[in-house]
This record gives sequence, C-alpha cells and structure tokens, in this order.
Amino acid sequence: MRQLVYVSAASRALAPADLDTILTSARRANPLHDVTGMLLYIDLGFLQVLEGPADGVEAIYRRILGDRRHTAQRILVDRTADERLFGGWSMGFDRPSPDQAQSAGAFKITRDALNDAVAADKAVEIATLIRTFYNVNAKDRAA
Repeated sequence: MRQLVYVSAASRALAPADLDTILTSARRANPLHDVTGMLLYIDLGFLQVLEGPADGVEAIYRRILGDRRHTAQRILVDRTADERLFGGWSMGFDRPSPDQAQSAGAFKITRDALNDAVAADKAVEIATLIRTFYNVNAKDRAA
C-alpha cells in the first residue's frame, strides 16, 4: 500500500463552500480508487495524507496537481506502508484554528514544509500528528 503525504498552498483564500466542494469531491472519488486519508486546511495551506493502492493514490494525486486551488505542491512522504492510518475515512477533514492550542504543531509543520524545512524522514511523526490531531478534535466535537 502506498502512503503519500503532501502540502500545498491555496491559490487564494478559500470560503467554507469551496472547502465543502473539495471534501465532497474527495469523498466521492476516493472510494472509487480504494483511497483513504486525511485533509487539513491550515493557514491558507493544505496538508493531506492519501493511502491505498499505488495506482489509486497516483490517480487521486494527479487530480490534485491539476486543481487550480492548489499551488506549490510538495511531497513530504511517499512510501510503502503496511497498514492504513485512516482506514475508516474516505477523507477525514478539519480546518484547525490558530486559537486551538492543540493545533500549534500542525501550523508549524505546514509552514516549515512549504519552506522545505520538514524532512521526508519525519513521515511517521507527521502522520501520527495528523491522526492524533483529528482524534482529539473528533472527541471534542462529540462532547
């Protein structure tokens, strides 16, 4: 199974309706390719994990590369993984706020990654941070 983690900058500020469109499209297309993952929209940038069969991940990522809402795409991690981190989600999503204490690390990773400061060998740390961030926020929202 292929696991791809990338960052990109939004080509413009995106309204909630734009983000809903992206999420709806991902949740429709990803299952067709057996791809799961997680998307964060942070500080006018995206951080996303895609995982699944190599050809499925490639097809989804090619669509993303052609999406004019994304610029400056940078792959942080492209590896073979034994198991999915986000197997239950066709596409998990969150839009963390800088006002949330638990999201401070995610903002730093996104900025550093866009500036080429995050090394690809940090794959496990990045994926764990994203999964932990999503789990914490999902629990907070359920309460």
